[in-house]
Amino acid sequence: MTLAASPAKERVVRPKRPRHLSEAMRCETAFRLILSECLEEVATNHEAISSGDSAALHQTRIALTRLKAAIAFYGPMVADTEWTRLKSELRWLSAHLGATRDLDVAIENSKGLPEEGMLQTARTDAFEALKEALQSDRYWRWFDGMWDWVGSGPWTTRQDPRAAQRRAVPVAVFHARRLARWHGKLCQKSRGLQGMGKTKRHRVRLASKRLRYAIEFSEGGLPPDEYASWRIILKHLRKGQQLLGELNDDEVRRGLLESVDAPAQRAHERKAKHQRVHERKRKSRLLRHAAAVYRKISD
Repeated sequence: MTLAASPAKERVVRPKRPRHLSEAMRCETAFRLILSECLEEVATNHEAISSGDSAALHQTRIALTRLKAAIAFYGPMVADTEWTRLKSELRWLSAHLGATRDLDVAIENSKGLPEEGMLQTARTDAFEALKEALQSDRYWRWFDGMWDWVGSGPWTTRQDPRAAQRRAVPVAVFHARRLARWHGKLCQKSRGLQGMGKTKRHRVRLASKRLRYAIEFSEGGLPPDEYASWRIILKHLRKGQQLLGELNDDEVRRGLLESVDAPAQRAHERKAKHQRVHERKRKSRLLRHAAAVYRKISD
């Protein structure tokens, strides 16, 4: 696998790794495998993003969300001071990626409408800021630092017995326990979904993403019959995430329109009461369907 280490360095050849976990694999090995795949995806899409490819941007955001989900999943085993620093830099990068991606989605949902031009202008500005960030020394320090942390960060050398035990736990044991815990938490969070405010609903959406990715990268790490039951939950999670994602896209689009041209947006809304009625009905329908999906996840 060929990856870019930094713009000033030669490309580094990293060894190919197995694409799935195994039941007996140690947790530290599994963690390195998952994180390496995420970072490889980021590197693969880097040049395309800089060229303006919106699909590559989307794939990079997914890779980084999977990366954060994996780190949260393994929790205490990998938490250390170096990750705290890298996490702060990741927030900076994610903010740039998110700003551009949100505008891409809003533009797609505004085709042919008066606000499309305003969103296109805002997207141009956001992309220039993103491009500058991706070409900066700050970005490459973060990227190289992530590789170093995955391979030899402080978490890898802790000598206390508990830390060593966590690193050595077989994947089948740890993942079964951890997935059950995350599933239980999501079931609690998703209760009363139809009556939730957007903040709590957003937390449900984030928890859904994390559980979905955790199930996906558990493939091979659990016995086939056990993983089959998680595959059913995974199907429902994908549907629930889609529905909550549509609600989130609608809310983000409204916020973007207000930020890029508030007076024009208010005037447009006064002329389009029927549109607001349509949006309320759409929100109600999406929430109703999402609530039904999350009841299936909890069953």
